Amino acid sequence: MDFSRPAEDALDKLRSDIRKGAKGLKLHPVIQNRRLLDPLVMEAVEVFGKAGLPVISHVGKSNYYLHEQEARYPISIEFGALEDFVELARTFPEYDLVAAHCCRNYPSQLAEMTKGLDHVYADTTFAGAEQIRETINTLGEDKLLFGTDYPFSDMHYASLQIELALGKESDAARKIFRDNAVRLLRL
Repeated sequence: MDFSRPAEDALDKLRSDIRKGAKGLKLHPVIQNRRLLDPLVMEAVEVFGKAGLPVISHVGKSNYYLHEQEARYPISIEFGALEDFVELARTFPEYDLVAAHCCRNYPSQLAEMTKGLDHVYADTTFAGAEQIRETINTLGEDKLLFGTDYPFSDMHYASLQIELALGKESDAARKIFRDNAVRLLRL
């Protein structure tokens, strides 16, 4: 989402993107320097949610820039708080929301905090085999998507971790690699 545009123009651009075939919206509250609970962000989520399209958001408090870059690229790492994602999911319980990086960082917390919310997913970005198994045990294999965060992670390593956790040909691995995304993206 382009926050440099006036609000209505930014939302019109998202609607245009959907008409042109967009399959989802990616939010990065830390880099975009906007809380997920910001009214404009919530309006954007609603645009995609009403269209039946998923929204994926970075979750995690992390810094992205070198110290000398911070003045040029202001960020607020607290905007990546898991609690904000959970509040967004509670505000829009019928919309498909993906918590990026939660398999690695917060699998149990995400599952516990979103219990009863059927439209919350996580991805396997940066996760090891043990974290993948934990996420499946807490969130379920139908709520986990293959993720790499390319170019920051290696696709081979990401695939290997799923294979180590579940076996190369298991039904659960097939869901994570393919079936869950096909269902979520309505492909």
